[in-house]
Amino acid sequence: MTYSLVLKSNIAAHMHYFAIMETSKYFVNKGGKVYCAFLDASKAFDKVSHNGLFVKLLKRNVSVAFVQIIRNWYSKLTASVLWNNILGQSFSIICGVRKGGVLSPVLFSIYVDDLIKRLRHPAHGI
Repeated sequence: MTYSLVLKSNIAAHMHYFAIMETSKYFVNKGGKVYCAFLDASKAFDKVSHNGLFVKLLKRNVSVAFVQIIRNWYSKLTASVLWNNILGQSFSIICGVRKGGVLSPVLFSIYVDDLIKRLRHPAHGI
């Protein structure tokens, strides 16, 4: 049997530790193996590959028109660095979803869904 343990940052650290230890003890006492994966999602939005996201959206049967809109939107993202009052050359942003965007949490969830499914596979423990 597979269980998902979701830890949220607003819970005190000792509660995280308690949940992990008690869950681990349960499975070890039953003769099982315990494997844990921890994801620090604080910078994860920055690591989403745009092309990978578009492929995953299409695999989920999201309409091609909608994916093209998102692709068009993300293909025009650029940035430049300001240092010592000197503005550097502009460059394209090829990964990351927009922080604070209404759609960003949904896009990120779709992007990491394959990872979550693999971690929930019975052979991988908790």
